Amino acid sequence: MKSVSKDPLGHVKLSVSDFEKSKEFYKQLFKKLGFEQVSYSERSVGWITKEGFGIWIASAKTLTPNYKFAAPGLHHLCFKAISEEEVNEVYEMIKGKTIVFDPPQRYSDYTDKYYAVFFADPDGMKLEVAYY
Repeated sequence: MKSVSKDPLGHVKLSVSDFEKSKEFYKQLFKKLGFEQVSYSERSVGWITKEGFGIWIASAKTLTPNYKFAAPGLHHLCFKAISEEEVNEVYEMIKGKTIVFDPPQRYSDYTDKYYAVFFADPDGMKLEVAYY
């Protein structure tokens, strides 16, 4: 019997230092963006986008970070919004709860419709929610 992948477009896995804190952070963010939770265990949880791209978080096995802003490696992770209003709603949801690098604004250097907010997850990883 052929198995069906829950993430046919692939996935990203993020290692987090505080699983419970990160789980709640991403749960709220992904609920706002319409992602579906597809797995859960004591140390990891996964969601998929409507299109089938998976995002998993899991407890880190070491607490030595390897992320440095603008260094080789992951620069930021962008989640696509369905409207500018959704970008603003995410901003309202996260402000005061995490670091906001750049509040919602237009980035006309990218495209004439590009509108985004940049912020940190509980481990300081740079995230973006953008409409374009």
